Amino acid sequence: MQILKATLYDAKRWRDILNIISNLLDEADFEVTQEGIRLRAMDSSHTAMIDLDLPSTFFDQYECNSSTRLRVNLKSAINMLEGIGANESIEINYAEDQARLVMHLRGEYQRVFSLSTLATEGETVPQPRATFKVKAQVLTLSLKKVISDSQKVGDQISIETKADMITFRTNGLSGNVVSTFKVGEGPLGELSAGVESKATYSLDLMGVIVKDAASLSTQVNIEYSTNQVLRLDFVLPQGKLHFYLSPMLETS
Repeated sequence: MQILKATLYDAKRWRDILNIISNLLDEADFEVTQEGIRLRAMDSSHTAMIDLDLPSTFFDQYECNSSTRLRVNLKSAINMLEGIGANESIEINYAEDQARLVMHLRGEYQRVFSLSTLATEGETVPQPRATFKVKAQVLTLSLKKVISDSQKVGDQISIETKADMITFRTNGLSGNVVSTFKVGEGPLGELSAGVESKATYSLDLMGVIVKDAASLSTQVNIEYSTNQVLRLDFVLPQGKLHFYLSPMLETS
């Protein structure tokens, strides 16, 4: 019995979603319901978590006859979609009795990729319980540039917030980088800081997350508290794309 039939007129959006997930996971357990497709999972180090919700309205057409969970190898799926063209659409089908995710690509000609699904594992990861004292909305491309600059000197990034500015600081053996967004300047859309806050996170993880998410979202909400978990909320026209990162101890 066919359970899922979902269509996107821009196939690259689906490939971009899979690319983002693959930065943290080798395999993904998707929850498929009539409301849409969800994923909540932690990376192998339990340092980062993705919380993805693609409602039925994210897709141009969406039909689901029954709720189910399906697990796919992300590398295999991305390899199949590597050659997607600019004007191709994708139709995603899943029939539970066949245990295969079938992706129809339509552009200059039609292509069909069939991917075996895997046995699902474990329960859905609960959402982190966290209180955020700071919320800053910044341009995704500006944050991407900050991370790129910071990676030239170190592997950790500290975020410091005062009432009117948010500062990103990286210290390394060869030097340091300090980037500041102030209220009223272009990159910073809004800033709410209940108290002055500071925490440090992995640059490697932030780098791979922001690099690919920039293709889907122009703005990101940065939420955190002193030495607490960081949430990156990438603003989507439909749906939710959140990442959570555990804080690190500063080494310098």
